[in-house]
Amino acid sequence: MSASSFFLAAHRLPHPVSHPPIFILSPRKTVSMAPKIQPNPQKVASILAWFHKTAQAHSIKDLEKTLPQVSSINGMQVKDYLQALSDDNKIRVEKIGSGNWYWSFPADEKKTKNTTLKKAQEEYDKVSAAVSELQEKVGNAEAARTEDEDMLMEPGGDRKTLIAKHADLMKEVEQLRTDLAAYSEYDPVELEKKESEAHKARLDAERYTDHILAMQGWFKTITGGGGGRGEDFLNLLKMLYGDEYDNEEEGLREL
Repeated sequence: MSASSFFLAAHRLPHPVSHPPIFILSPRKTVSMAPKIQPNPQKVASILAWFHKTAQAHSIKDLEKTLPQVSSINGMQVKDYLQALSDDNKIRVEKIGSGNWYWSFPADEKKTKNTTLKKAQEEYDKVSAAVSELQEKVGNAEAARTEDEDMLMEPGGDRKTLIAKHADLMKEVEQLRTDLAAYSEYDPVELEKKESEAHKARLDAERYTDHILAMQGWFKTITGGGGGRGEDFLNLLKMLYGDEYDNEEEGLREL
C-alpha cells in the first residue's frame, strides 16, 4: 500500500467516541439521634420537692449521683429532667466558678404562682364583664321580642312587617345565647383553687425561711464571708437571690 493510500484509509476509519466521565455516588449515611425523653410528671414533681426540701444549691456532679436515687431515673436522664424543670422556670441555674449550680426555693414557686394568679384574675374580670354585657343584650332582645308578640296580637298592624322583625329578633337572641355559652367554661371555682394554692405556697415559703438562712450561712462559710460583710459573699447572695435581694438587709427580702 502506498503512503497516499494509507493516509486516505486512515481518514476513513471511524473516530473514537469519547464518553463523559462516570461518577459513582455512594449513598449518604444518616446518623440517628437518640430521641429526647419526655420527663415523667410524677418524677419531675418528686425532684422539685426534693430541691425545696434541701433548700440549697447543688452542683451537676452531685445531682447526677443523687437524683437517680431520689426519683428512680437513669443517670443519663438527669440532665434532661433538669432542663425540663429549667424550661418551666421551676428551678434556677447559675454558673458559679467552673460549673453550673441548680436550686429552687418555695419563694420562687410562690412568685410564679402569684403571677399566674394575677393573670387569671385579669382574664376572669375581662370574661365577667363580657358575660354581663351579653346577659344585658339577651335581656333587651327578649324584652323586644315580647313587645313585638304583643303587637302581633293587636288588630290593624302590618303583620308581615312585624313577623319579619320578630324572626330577626329571634335569630339575634339565639346568637347572643350561643356567645354567652362560650364563656361557661370560666368557672369561679377554678379561681378559688388558684388562690388556695398561692396561699399554701406562701405558708411553705415561710416554713422554709430557716432553711434558706441556713444555706446562706453555708455560702458564707465556703466564700469566707467574714461576718457576712465580705464582698464575695454579698455578690454571691445578689446573684442567687436576684430581685428578691434586699440591699438594706443584705439578704433575702422578707415576704
